[in-house]
Amino acid sequence: MKVIKSNGEIEEFKADKLINSLIRSGASLEEAQEIANIIQLKITQPTPTRAIYRFAKELLKKTNPPSAMKYSLKKAMMRLGPSGYPFERFFAKLMQAYGFETEVDVVEEGRCISHEIDVLAFNLNTVISVECKYHSSAFRASDAKVAMYVYSRFKDLEDRLKRKYNKERYEGWLITNTRLTIDAIKFSRCYNFKAVAWRYPEDGGLERLIEAKKLYPITVLSIKQDKLQNLLKHDIVMASDILNKTNEFLETIGLSRRKITQLKRQVRALISP
Repeated sequence: MKVIKSNGEIEEFKADKLINSLIRSGASLEEAQEIANIIQLKITQPTPTRAIYRFAKELLKKTNPPSAMKYSLKKAMMRLGPSGYPFERFFAKLMQAYGFETEVDVVEEGRCISHEIDVLAFNLNTVISVECKYHSSAFRASDAKVAMYVYSRFKDLEDRLKRKYNKERYEGWLITNTRLTIDAIKFSRCYNFKAVAWRYPEDGGLERLIEAKKLYPITVLSIKQDKLQNLLKHDIVMASDILNKTNEFLETIGLSRRKITQLKRQVRALISP
């Protein structure tokens, strides 16, 4: 069995890779192996990896719906668009779950010029200026130019932040929902500033930060695009936000009672222990 990668290259199907991705989403080893076996039996010609992903998700959905939602997390992060605004709100709420107070769209004067900060986060000891880079395609990556921009902007802001906040540490972070190029990673390591992307760093990538707190984006749920955009416009960016809204409010923004019940059931299954 051969697969066609997103860049057009053809390579051998790696069952272990599929099995591991299914297990990461919460499937049992037995479920993951069964799905891999079915796919290997059903597919007899070179097939795009995206088609295999869809097939695997449909099979997982039949036996383990919550894991099927988690399995789509990477694509869900790219649906937090079309602007970068929802991703910024999403990350601000994620930081709150990690003990930070946050502000979004903050304008601060730097030493040389003024800057719009996507997320300004602070706790007892630290102030963090966060630059969020949202991409709607997995083919897009944040490169070294972005990393250099984030670092230089933080250095221009650093003195102002120190004067304004009486904290011990001041940091500039780069956060993206896809990946970082090798040079972007090298630059961030060289200048010792935090960069977080999909599966980077290995022990603290974006997906791990999300899964550890079970704070999944609203886009993992089964919602049509027009309804999704209404939710995002009302700052409903976390799946768990659905549980915090009254049925009456959700109806006013276009959801039927039946859909509200379905979504709340999905969220409870998603975040249950």
